Amino acid sequence: MEVKSGENAAANMLRRLTDGTSSLFLFAMMVMTCIDVVGRYVFNSPLNGATELTELFMGILIFAVLPTVSFREEHVSVDLMDLWFPVKLINARQLLINVLATIMMATVAWRMWIFALKAVDYGDTTEYLAIQYAPIYFFISLTCAATSIALLLNIPRYIKGQGPLSPGHVESDHDDLKST
Repeated sequence: MEVKSGENAAANMLRRLTDGTSSLFLFAMMVMTCIDVVGRYVFNSPLNGATELTELFMGILIFAVLPTVSFREEHVSVDLMDLWFPVKLINARQLLINVLATIMMATVAWRMWIFALKAVDYGDTTEYLAIQYAPIYFFISLTCAATSIALLLNIPRYIKGQGPLSPGHVESDHDDLKST
């Protein structure tokens, strides 16, 4: 895949930020789980708040990776009708899907931002560790906005017939790394 400066620079920055964040929280969750299990079964003293932290980390992990997954169009999907769908309409279908998903994710980002502002006003915290929910809600809002941008970046790719699911488009797992 040929390197296009603006599109790939934005995609690489987005990928590094989101993949790095999700990797960091996955690692933290792994370490926390190991400490909790060893504490629980060896010392009969589990890690306090591990359940709450796991819930928060899972939310962060899922939303952190969403922009990259959306840009690469690697979501879980059911393609029962793809066998009968006309190949010449795939770009149009994906273009429509990406336009609609861009609007939907922008709406979710906007509403989540409003929700986060309310959480700040109310002082919402987790029950056991009293961790503020608002920063997590703001993070989710920002990653939804980044997902909207990632989906928006797919639109010109499908207009040019070079989207991830375009007919005849072969993209290796590391094509987006070539411009780094």
